Parts: sequence; C-alpha cells; structure tokens
Amino acid sequence: MVTTTRARRALSLGAAAAAFALVLAGCSGSGDAGSTASSGITIDTSFDADPAATQDLVDLAFGVETPVDSLPAEAVTGFERATAELTDEQVQTALDCWKQPECTIGDGPVHIGIFNAVDNLWQTTAVMDIILQAMTYPEVGKISYSFVADLPSAQAAVRSLAAGGANIIIGYNAFGAAMAPVFQEAQAAGAVVATYTGETPDVEGDVINNQVYAEACDAGTGMAEVTVDDLGLTDADQIAFLFGTPGNPQDTLVTGCLDESLTELKGPEVGFQQDTDWSRPGVAAAASALISSGVPAQAVLNTYSDPIPQLINAYDQAGVPVPAILTWTEMNELFGMWEERVGTEDEFPLYYTNALVNQARLATTNAMSILAGEEIPARTALPLPIIKAEPGVYEADLPGDFPGWSSLIPESVMTGMLE
Repeated sequence: MVTTTRARRALSLGAAAAAFALVLAGCSGSGDAGSTASSGITIDTSFDADPAATQDLVDLAFGVETPVDSLPAEAVTGFERATAELTDEQVQTALDCWKQPECTIGDGPVHIGIFNAVDNLWQTTAVMDIILQAMTYPEVGKISYSFVADLPSAQAAVRSLAAGGANIIIGYNAFGAAMAPVFQEAQAAGAVVATYTGETPDVEGDVINNQVYAEACDAGTGMAEVTVDDLGLTDADQIAFLFGTPGNPQDTLVTGCLDESLTELKGPEVGFQQDTDWSRPGVAAAASALISSGVPAQAVLNTYSDPIPQLINAYDQAGVPVPAILTWTEMNELFGMWEERVGTEDEFPLYYTNALVNQARLATTNAMSILAGEEIPARTALPLPIIKAEPGVYEADLPGDFPGWSSLIPESVMTGMLE
C-alpha cells in the first residue's frame, strides 16, 4: 500500500499542458518516423517529448511516484504523447467530437472505432482520452463509437465498426474470450484491435493486437497485504468480495491471487462473494445480501468505485458500521462520503487505485504504432498501486461522478465535459 496526497495534481496537469506545444517532429522510443503499415497508410510516430513533463504525468497517472524507467517502453511512448498541449480550437473539437457517436477531428485517412461496456462518466472519460490521444496524430480523421450493454451488443458493435472501415478498434473488453471471434473477424478485415483496463488472459495477439491493463494478480496480492498489514486482520476474520460482471476475467484473476496471498499470510477468509455487474443496483443488492447473511465482513473489496456509495448507504440504513473498503478507481462522491466521516465514530478505512481510464491513451498509441508497422508487444502490463485515502482527496467543487485527475483529462477539457 502506498500513501499519497492530491497536492501534485495541479502541478502535474499544469506542467504537462504547458511543457510544449503539440509537435510531431523529432524522435521517440516508438520507432522511425514515416513508418508505413501493410494497409498502405503512412504514419509519423515521432514525437518530441519533455522528460520532466512525462515524469510528472506518469506520477499523476498512477497516483504515486512511479519512475518512468520502470514502465514498458511502449507505455512511456503513450505517456509522452499525452503531455501534448492542446490549442483552444483542439479543445473545442474534442468536446464536440465527444458528444457525438461519429465525428471528424482531422483530414487523415485513419478511422478509429471505439466500443465501451457502460455509458457512464468513467467510460466516456476513456472515450475522451482516446480522442485527445488521437489528436496528436494528424493521420487520424474519423472517430466513431458506441456503448454496449452486454455481450451480443458488444459483438455487434465490433462487427459494425469493422464493416464501417475502422482501421483501429479500441475498447474495454468486459466479456473475456467470448469476444475472440469478432476480434479475429475485425483483424481479418484489416483492423488493429486494442483493449484497455481489463486483461483477457487466455488470448494472444492474433485475437487482440495489444492489451493495456493493470496487473490484476499483483492488485489481488496488494489487497491481501492491506487486509493483513494495514487492517490487522487474521485467519479468524472474514472479508467480502463483490464481483463485477459474472465471470469477468479481471475479477477472476484478482480473486485467485487474493485467495492465494491470504492463505500465505494467514489472513482473513473471503466469506461472501456476489456479482454486481459493477452497477449501483447490483452493489446495493449485494450489500443488502451481505448484511442479511450475517457474515461479519471487516472489509469489502471490489474493482470499481463508482457504485460503492450504495454499499455505504446500505450499511447506514441497516444501522451497521461501515467496514473497511478496498476498491479500484477513483470516485469523487465516495471520497466525499469518506472524508465527512473522518474523525467521527462513523469513520472507516478507504483504499483505492488510480482511475485506470488513462490506459485508453496508451492503447491508442500502441494501436497507431502497430498500424504504422512497428513491433509492439501483445501485452502492456502496468503496475496498480493501492492508495490509502487521506483528507483532501475529495474535490468539493466537482461533481460526484468526477473520475479523478489521474484520468489525464486536462482541466480545460474536463470543465467542458462537466457542463
């Protein structure tokens, strides 16, 4: 577990945004300029990066100090491009594009197609990250995207994007290997397929050209260590784990390594587990079931913070003290609920991670590099530090669904998104 504060937010965003104007000349670690993919599209992948601005942005992205040289080379290339300054005109173009299922951001021949599992601010922030990263490439012209609710609609979306001529298809794959056939169809149609945030562990590059994801197993181990080292729980105690969508590969990896680590550490037992679809109704139902079960869970773990306020509300309504909460991603409403209880008898420990959506930027750069004919690994695995909440984490002037500055959306853009 790592403790940090939000103090570097303004510095990091300001340094990254003001470091230099958007330029597409010079050299970067992503390969030679002017690479040409088998599609015949010439893409200039060079970028003049400021190392100090890149380091500031990386620290912001992970929520803690993270040396640039500890990351995969292709991830560094993506973060470098994320430091590019946007003109006022580009900010407006990005906001206009973000509000439409299809838009044009330039005159280039590259068409990027996006699919997302849920239509909420966390997912739409990922869409904005893709748009902003795409704007660092003059070769990108058209962007289109659709929100999907289930496996059939996700499959249909990918097929539609491929049929529509998308050169790159990017999305958060919540459905695991079940998406493999449509991804392979898309590749056969000439598209580069890239995903972010969730790993699909049982497929290779012939299914997904590049996956950008947090090390879910390491996160499971880290959660186990927090329960033992920070919370002082033992094998006499019990905790609960709330799954997202049933059988999703991310939670399967997390819980597998969590259980193994808890056994090694002689830590608490997972005494309750229930699917939630990562939704507020799902978490509310799971919380009620947990309280009714009588399982004395001293900590509740999950991998998405957005619906966690429903967990807190359920405990409050039942008149039961809120247990420790360990969750992935950031959520301003959750931070506010936690912070107003600090120093009171209702205080509870809270641990979280960075917003994760910044990975959409890296997936975009990796896909562009692949389209340019460069060698990019099939997997870009990133660390996922667990952060202990501290007073000041709540942004009182921002709405409850604000996903955190680690999403790497510049303040000028976020202001427009929240209007």
